[in-house]
Amino acid sequence: MHTMQTKHSTFESKKAKILAKPVSEFVPHSPPMVLLDKILDFEQNTLTAQFEVTEHSRFYCPELKGIESWVGIEYMAQAVAALAGVRAYLVEQPVKLGFLLGTRKFDIHQALFAANQTYQVVITELFMDDSGLGAFDCSILHNETPVCQAKLNVFESNDTDQLLNKENP
Repeated sequence: MHTMQTKHSTFESKKAKILAKPVSEFVPHSPPMVLLDKILDFEQNTLTAQFEVTEHSRFYCPELKGIESWVGIEYMAQAVAALAGVRAYLVEQPVKLGFLLGTRKFDIHQALFAANQTYQVVITELFMDDSGLGAFDCSILHNETPVCQAKLNVFESNDTDQLLNKENP
């Protein structure tokens, strides 16, 4: 029982450190393409992140006073990347390169992420196989109401040279 409590307290300690770090440490993007503001919570197969829409947000449209909801696919993909980055951090490995392969059932319930509003991105892993192929159930919520939902198919790999079709010397 003591070992179980120690594992739990070690995980909780690491979790607190991760939640205090900027999202940019867990996703393979550089500003201004890091769209998520912070990671709110995570477990082994789930992650919740948040972003606020301001006039300085990437993809902000002044005429619409917000960001069109189809951009939600990128918020979702970055939440998936953040979970992969958190997992890598927990085992002291570098963040892997990942790719969004596609989506199924991308449902948009509101046309816009409105200015001066905060949204939560919630992702849950459906599966991840040994080859790096995976699928995630994703939602973006505003005050617990879904704005958009999708199932994302992704691929992650350690072999960036092969993925980027680089020749070996």
